[in-house]
Amino acid sequence: MIRYILSRIVIALLLLLGLITLSFGLVSLLPGNPAVALLGEYATETDIARINSQLGLDKPFWDRYFDYIGRTLSGDLGNSFFTGSSVSSEIWTRLPNTLVYLVPGLVLALLIGMGMGTLAAYRYGRVADKAFTAGVSVLMAMPEFVLALLLLFIFYQQLHLAPAPLGMLSSSDIPPPKVTGSLALDAMLAGQWGTMQSILSRAVLPIITMGLFFAAPFGKTVRTGLLQVLNSPQIEFARACGLKPLQVFRYALSDVRGALMTYMVLLFAAALSGAAIVESVFSWPGVGGWSLDGVLKGDVPVIQGFVLIMGATSLLGYVLLDTLITLLDPRTRNNVKSGVRRTSKPAPAAEPVVEPAVQQG
Repeated sequence: MIRYILSRIVIALLLLLGLITLSFGLVSLLPGNPAVALLGEYATETDIARINSQLGLDKPFWDRYFDYIGRTLSGDLGNSFFTGSSVSSEIWTRLPNTLVYLVPGLVLALLIGMGMGTLAAYRYGRVADKAFTAGVSVLMAMPEFVLALLLLFIFYQQLHLAPAPLGMLSSSDIPPPKVTGSLALDAMLAGQWGTMQSILSRAVLPIITMGLFFAAPFGKTVRTGLLQVLNSPQIEFARACGLKPLQVFRYALSDVRGALMTYMVLLFAAALSGAAIVESVFSWPGVGGWSLDGVLKGDVPVIQGFVLIMGATSLLGYVLLDTLITLLDPRTRNNVKSGVRRTSKPAPAAEPVVEPAVQQG
């Protein structure tokens, strides 16, 4: 088992090296010159050459590539071309702000998706299943920013139940003393529970947006997986043995848990990459909106840092998922222990000997 886990870690590290190379290559091929973006369209050739020299953009491609790999492996993701701030510091400061609404939103999505998908599969072909299918079709056809704007229109504009989408704090809130740079963490460390309550109240609509948006595909996956298992031979055998319907359904849920856990990791990666849209709508000072601003400005270190952190987080999630499934699934665990891969083909089974029938005379 330990050897199996170590092999997955080695594969993840190799994939991470490939991700570093890919992010550097793709971002380096983007059109435009950061020096021109910094100085403006009326900048002279001398000024552009000076800025390129300061940023190291005048070096050969391979020199910049190996320098980038060395700095990245040491934990240095560079500095922003526009603000001069450390990309690593910006990410670790803004990431907790994103997780304030992202994690509860995904938990809400899993609860809604699991509950509604299970109910639809259990009541297949009936009113609950048809209503679930219609709701999923509507939510999956609606872009994330449209859902966020719709929630703002209903709860802020019409019902006046939600605060204005102006970030994590209002003008009347007292900002906490800066310790980590993250508003949520600093408010908790300072014991400013009123400020923390204001932050959580402003996170409600982003949480609902993430929850509804990702509940639809997850619920559809739950329903499809359960329907396949419920129609499988082993479930039919369980019914034939006289097991109660709820007990049979519990067995079906345990049979699809591996696929559902895999889809959870996919949802988390998708939520991280889609956080920029939600944060732009709600003016949320998270890592998603910050990275989107870097993309629009052509801030190369910001783009590379965001791609690397998101990719590394996804790879870590896949390694943990693979390990967890191996520990929970007896079939996978036995395959790992016995070594499923064979170095040679198994010998063919012997042909059965059929004795000639005795002719009756």
